[in-house]
Amino acid sequence: MPFITGLLLGLSTLGFIGPVFFYLVKSALESGFKAGLAVALGIVIADVLCLMCVLYGAQPFIENPDNQKWFLLIGSCILLFMGYKFLFKPNLKTKVDVKYKRKSLAFYFLNGFIINFVNPFVFLVWIGFVTYIESIYVGYEIIVALVSILLVIFATDTLKALYARKLKKYIQPQYLKRVFQFFGVIMLGFGVRLLVLYFTNEYN
Repeated sequence: MPFITGLLLGLSTLGFIGPVFFYLVKSALESGFKAGLAVALGIVIADVLCLMCVLYGAQPFIENPDNQKWFLLIGSCILLFMGYKFLFKPNLKTKVDVKYKRKSLAFYFLNGFIINFVNPFVFLVWIGFVTYIESIYVGYEIIVALVSILLVIFATDTLKALYARKLKKYIQPQYLKRVFQFFGVIMLGFGVRLLVLYFTNEYN
């Protein structure tokens, strides 16, 4: 089911413990839930734009039969690399500094957007997601899966903002390692699936 696929891919982004994650938690601790929500909105809007860039920029190349196998291989490598990194070499350096300086919600929104949009890793992730989804679904199913990913990302980011104070004590290496390993296995599974499709030509 495309919704379930989108749900799993969206949940896999919980393993992306990077600058935007720490900024979201920091903002919620600094100025409350509304600030965290503003960051979450900035993040998801940036994701939408990244997705549009991938769909309308890379789409002609992805849909070209001569290029489809290459994109399957590239998408597989991206997902396998992320899975490997999460499983075996997770970044366990964590720090959330809070200075308690209130700023406007627009400021938090803009920062969330910029931090996410300028990260080239985000584009690579969406290339991997789009390649995977388009290899197993067609038509409206592709839209359902992609929208599901975006909804899950926004929902989980909203929950991070809501429970920022409780999250802070769990942002410790011993806990994060397990989170990374769990989502690493999921990403490896998707990567292997694409690799199988690459070698068998069983797509669309």
